[in-house]
Amino acid sequence: MVWKLITYTELYTPVLPYKSTYAIGVVENEEGVRRIVRVDRKFFGKLKIGMVGDVVESWSVFGTIPVFMPAGVEVSERRVALVTGGARGIGAAISLELARLGYLIAVADISRDAEAEKTIKAISDAGSKALFVEMDVSKYESVEEGVKKVVGEFGRVDVLVNNAGITKDAYLQRISPDMWDAVIRVNLTGAYNCSRVVTPYMIRGGGGVIVNVSSIVGLLGNLGQANYAASKSGLIGLTYTLAKELAPYGIRVVAVAPGFVKTRMALAVPTPILRDYLRRIPIPRLVEPEEVARLVRHIVENEALNGVVIPIDLGTTISSPKA
Repeated sequence: MVWKLITYTELYTPVLPYKSTYAIGVVENEEGVRRIVRVDRKFFGKLKIGMVGDVVESWSVFGTIPVFMPAGVEVSERRVALVTGGARGIGAAISLELARLGYLIAVADISRDAEAEKTIKAISDAGSKALFVEMDVSKYESVEEGVKKVVGEFGRVDVLVNNAGITKDAYLQRISPDMWDAVIRVNLTGAYNCSRVVTPYMIRGGGGVIVNVSSIVGLLGNLGQANYAASKSGLIGLTYTLAKELAPYGIRVVAVAPGFVKTRMALAVPTPILRDYLRRIPIPRLVEPEEVARLVRHIVENEALNGVVIPIDLGTTISSPKA
């Protein structure tokens, strides 16, 4: 039986007891029978009065719910991922992996240099499209301007990867207030800035995924990295909280905690320290950026993952007791 949508409202405030956002409408069949129905939030922005479709009974723990399924509505449009620090290292690997998955990629970084150009070309060669966005994640206004550019070009943001990060390593008494503030502003405040700016667009788009790139240092601490450890531990707390707050809007939040990854940042660590690290871990090598990227892809694709921190560290956490 064909049903026609005669009125609807998109509810952007989570509705109890379902703790979810969705659209609610009234449909009518050719016999003049009317029903109140729910419409999935994936159709946000696509509903129109007069469109036709089916009504199916959907099971829930609160009983069966009549759900309107519009006919001929395309919901598989190309998706958009915004990757901060996306020009090089882990960010570049994630950008390329999501491009292969079919995402349009917004590569956000502090400057468009040779490495950024290389990443953009790789994304293009993978059959996707890249947009470079000059963004200083530590500055809220810069993030606002950058995200507006992404939405203006691609129309939406479905995945945000908070990857931008810096280090300024020293023992506590040698960490100046400026060194402390710089690391916290980029690594932690940057993730707050990006999440806060992007979230309203995700809500209007029917949901999304935020992946925070933390570190095993945020789980275990590390000598000479008090500022970095604090920032990455803060990302974990941010992940847990946002996962609870944003789930009703269809937004999942997950953190990954890599060990030492073969990037410019890790290779800048003094060789004796790296050797000692490799001696202590079960699998004595560095994590490849592509391995982190594949984990991020898995998180994006697996809708059951939310509010967790996933180490990818070759066994570092099991070989490094906190006590």
